[in-house]
Amino acid sequence: PTMGSKDAKVTVIEFSDFQCPFCAKGAEVLHEIKKKYGDKVRIAFKNFPLPFHNQAEGAAVAGACAKEQGDEHFWKMHDEMFAHQDALGVEDLKKTAKKIGLKTEQFDACLTGNKYLDQVKASIEEGKKYNVKSTPTFFINGQMINGAQPIEVFAEAIDEQLAR
Repeated sequence: PTMGSKDAKVTVIEFSDFQCPFCAKGAEVLHEIKKKYGDKVRIAFKNFPLPFHNQAEGAAVAGACAKEQGDEHFWKMHDEMFAHQDALGVEDLKKTAKKIGLKTEQFDACLTGNKYLDQVKASIEEGKKYNVKSTPTFFINGQMINGAQPIEVFAEAIDEQLAR
C-alpha cells in the first residue's frame, strides 16, 4: 500500500510490524511526513512481522485484507492497529474491520483464510534482501534509516533528496 503521488521525487519505504511499539511511533512519523511534504513524497508500507510478536503476522494479513477493499481502508486499518496494539487477535481485528466500515464478510473470509500470508512472507524475504533486521526500518530513496527516529532525521534526508 502507498500514499502520495506516483510522480513524487522522494519515496519513503517502511518495513514494519503491527505489534511493535517502536513501529507505532514510526507510523506517527509517517503521518508527520505526509503533512509536511504532501505529494512531494510517496510513502510505501511493507510488512515485516517479527517472529517473537505472536499476533504480528495475523495483523499483517488483516492489513492486506483491508487493502483488498481499497488503499484508504488499509491506512485506516493501519492506524487502528497501531493505536490498539493490545487488540490484534482475530476477533479484535474483525471488530476493527467493522468499525472502519469494511465489508465484514469479505474481510472475515480473507483473514481466517490467511489469503495474503504468502504475500506477507514474500515481504519479509524482500526486507531480508535489503538487510532489514529490525522494525521499523525505513528507506528514503534507498538510504536506510533504522528505528523510530524523530521527524528531523527524516526531514534532513528528504530535504537532501528534494534538493537534487
